Amino acid sequence: MRIDFVAAMVMVVALQLWSEQGHAGDDVSTEPPAAEDQASDLAHSPDSLVSREDWKRRIDDARKRAVQARRDWQLNAPLRTFEPEPPEKIATRRVLSDDTLQPGDIVSTDKGLFLFRGRSGADGQTADLVPLPPR
Repeated sequence: MRIDFVAAMVMVVALQLWSEQGHAGDDVSTEPPAAEDQASDLAHSPDSLVSREDWKRRIDDARKRAVQARRDWQLNAPLRTFEPEPPEKIATRRVLSDDTLQPGDIVSTDKGLFLFRGRSGADGQTADLVPLPPR
């Protein structure tokens, strides 16, 4: 068992050494980019022409906008609240659009019990319901 462990360790070390070496055809450069390359990259950036004072002013303006956005978000929180529709309303809508109802069926809605007489209206989709008197 000790021989297997040693063999496995030798394989791991060999693989690590092999992977660290450049493979044939790889052009790997460990030198940092030349100063001219960095300067030319900066010269093309519009932010490189901004003075330190302008940069600080931009940062301060951005911070003020972020603070104002946070305040607006907190002030408008009550307007963002979502109140789900009550289950009674959902059930009533479902009953009124149920196409399996037959004349004489009794349905329960959020307004009470109703007797279904049939469909009416120009489209034939409006439920004709008559309220049942309470007992």
